Amino acid sequence: MIPSTGKIDRLLVELRPRLQCANFFISFPRKFVDIESTTIELATDRITIVMKGERERYEIRTGDYFQLHTQTLSSLVIKNRYICFRVNTNESVFGSERLSTGQEMPGSDQHEENFRLACKVQPGQRYRVLCSNCAGPLQQSADPAGDPDTSFQRVLELPSEQLDTDDWFCHRHDHQPSEGAPEPCHGRQQGEPSSQLSTKFEPQPGDLFYGTFYALLHRNVLQRVHVRNDRFVYCKRCLQYLGSTRKNRTSVKLWYENVRFQPSERSAIPLSLFRTDDALELFHHLVRKTVREFNFVTHLGLPPSIKLLFELRRPGMQGDVFYLLMQIMDCQLSVFRAKQKRTGSGSSESCSDDVDDCRADGKEDIAENVALERVDLKKIEHQDEANHDDDEGDDDDDDVFIDNSYRKHTIKLERHRAMKLMYQYEKYDEQPLFVFWREDSNVVNLELSEPMFSAAIRYLDANSSYVPECYRVNLGFSMSYLDIQ
Repeated sequence: MIPSTGKIDRLLVELRPRLQCANFFISFPRKFVDIESTTIELATDRITIVMKGERERYEIRTGDYFQLHTQTLSSLVIKNRYICFRVNTNESVFGSERLSTGQEMPGSDQHEENFRLACKVQPGQRYRVLCSNCAGPLQQSADPAGDPDTSFQRVLELPSEQLDTDDWFCHRHDHQPSEGAPEPCHGRQQGEPSSQLSTKFEPQPGDLFYGTFYALLHRNVLQRVHVRNDRFVYCKRCLQYLGSTRKNRTSVKLWYENVRFQPSERSAIPLSLFRTDDALELFHHLVRKTVREFNFVTHLGLPPSIKLLFELRRPGMQGDVFYLLMQIMDCQLSVFRAKQKRTGSGSSESCSDDVDDCRADGKEDIAENVALERVDLKKIEHQDEANHDDDEGDDDDDDVFIDNSYRKHTIKLERHRAMKLMYQYEKYDEQPLFVFWREDSNVVNLELSEPMFSAAIRYLDANSSYVPECYRVNLGFSMSYLDIQ
């Protein structure tokens, strides 16, 4: 028999308070076809999985968050390395459990979140716009002996691209500043009618507009760039891809990870556009901001009916386009994962919180078990009374009857808030599904940079493996989770 690793690979619990049930998805390192038998034992505050032949006993503690009805296990699936089942969370009758009022939900009035993205570039200061790869300037200095730099008089966050640009009155150049506010240095061009500006929104040379993943600058700000196919913008020095021009527009869209802004002091360190360069964190921010803006029912705690279409356009003659289709199924889902045990140079990476080896017979072996946080107190009570304080009463009297030949693993849970979603990604090849999503007016279409797109795919694929294939795949879409808290 192959020795067991004593680990649970992955554990995820979906708590549904309105349905008064919890769905468990547990993945083990070995296939169940290689295991003699598996037993699931239910208690009000824990679930115990016993593997006969493996001599392993896994105890999942749920009492800190919800109680279980011990006679309601259903939808049991044991396949490959997964065990999946559902248990009711009410202790007696279905209508007896008290539901939460929703005040702890993200997005409530008491915990109103600010979805504005902090920008490091400050208005009124002079900066050199640099390529992030070679640190070469992207501007041409008017003075041959001077350093190329520019001053942005207005640094503004862009509202959603799905909104009507006529509503962006604070960004328009015919919008008069309030009394006492400084007049923008590059306002309306002399002789240009305000009616033309009201229908065509463009940044001026003194403006920097930014979204969650790009900066929008006037084309005249950048001189040391090379434009291919009248669209793709590259650094003239190292030919790194920077962004793209906008058709029939005077602005350039630069991806945040490809440019840096260096203050006028030579010793200053070049700044990124945002306070974080983490592509995955910005993707989280983008999804949450979009869901919040385009679906008011999320404020009522209801599942959103929103579809997101993320687009990646690779530069070059081929112009490859990749799409990530994402449909939000539940934007305020309570999920629980196994709390990771602290790891050291010689420790295991098991998600099991503690391990009790009860196969020792001598006093020396029992003394070693006392050092663990969750031990069977009934077996060592006569040896060391002081160790009773290390256990918080998690082990009840029923542990006296545990077979000593089993190795017990105690798993504690950690609560998260997540969006549950279905997603699919593929290269665009005139598939009818992609055409249908692109033409649907209810679908929000957003363009991403390649690092951001790749980070999102890796994250969704990793979270998708919490659930077995029979539950996560449907009509080409896969189910996954996006943590929001």
